[in-house]
Amino acid sequence: MNTKKILLLALSAMTLNAFSQGWGFGGGGTSGLSSYSSKKDINYVGDGKGYHALDIYYPKEDKESYPVIVHIYGSAWSSNNSKGNADLTTLGEGAVKAGYIFVTPNHRANNDVGAQWPGLLNDIKAVVRYLRGNAESLKIDTSFIAISGFSSGGHLATMMGASRNVKEYTVGSTTVDIEGNLGNFTEFSSSVDAVCDWSGPVILNKLNCGNAMDLNNFISPMMNNCSASQCPDIYALATAVTFMDPSDPPYILVHGSADNIVAQCQSKLLYDELQKNNIESKYIPTGGGHEVNKDKVPDVIEFFNAAREKKLAAMKEKEEQEEEGEENKVSSTTSDKPSVTIQNGRLLISGGDGSSCAFEIIDIVGKPVFQGLYNSQEQEYDLSSLAEGVYVLKTGAGVNHKFIR
Repeated sequence: MNTKKILLLALSAMTLNAFSQGWGFGGGGTSGLSSYSSKKDINYVGDGKGYHALDIYYPKEDKESYPVIVHIYGSAWSSNNSKGNADLTTLGEGAVKAGYIFVTPNHRANNDVGAQWPGLLNDIKAVVRYLRGNAESLKIDTSFIAISGFSSGGHLATMMGASRNVKEYTVGSTTVDIEGNLGNFTEFSSSVDAVCDWSGPVILNKLNCGNAMDLNNFISPMMNNCSASQCPDIYALATAVTFMDPSDPPYILVHGSADNIVAQCQSKLLYDELQKNNIESKYIPTGGGHEVNKDKVPDVIEFFNAAREKKLAAMKEKEEQEEEGEENKVSSTTSDKPSVTIQNGRLLISGGDGSSCAFEIIDIVGKPVFQGLYNSQEQEYDLSSLAEGVYVLKTGAGVNHKFIR
């Protein structure tokens, strides 16, 4: 083995050792949650692999169901078994005390079989689908599942938020299966309702935005040993900015200015992009290092609480509309206008004066998300791909209808 290779291996070992001593895994420890009931080593894929196991911690108050925070440990994408060290004494303790189930999953490491991008993201997607598929037995309130991550886990968390309604995606000449098909619950959604990123390397093709550790040796194995300059398409497909749109869930970012592992500018760059895309977001810069800052845990819990309350309010409004018959059916007042029905994720248009008319669906910021042409024959359109939110259907015949998906 030549001297250069020996030095590279030694550097990689030293860097990974630094992560394992707290720079990558955060608060760690189980003492903070030792008095809480838990379920350990649940295989969320059904393949018996340790890297597809998760732990669940429950609040002390006994309830039929609880909202959820899934938290992904940091490891420079290099550990496949660190769920027991996933910031349990910081965010974990704060979560269960606030009434949340705290879920810590393992995921494949960057050199495991199938870990090439988006393999690690596929793992976390499978976690959320598993929770929804077993909601009753695990006491999961599926109306609110938040995702959080520290360091490399923060990168995965930001991807979960921006890609929550994406199956496949293409950039340039590269197409990847973002959702994946792991596990036995592929019919369930992997959508998340809020995102927290703690000190994450989140924009992989701009890691040199500040003074910090060179993480390329950890990223490269996930990208078939290709660099960002050599393979820009796959790096774009591993960056949340590529997938952003105003329907994305709210984000909170916490990052220290003394972070010598991941430069604080990574979070600032992501925050700026969230703002440009009209995505609700909050950025909390601190003076700390590479960590899950325990002092900021209350801020994150408060942010998640607000996101949950906002979603519950929207759900209540939808229920009221359904009770009044305003959500599911809209009929025109004259026979020459089409009748519009929106029900169970499907749009049905019928009637009219026999002429063709265009229609479109716009989101709350006025961005068209669906367009079609109605020719007076009864036609049905699938709206299930739309993210949850408020929309307006506009037709050329003058029928406008606000609805909640």
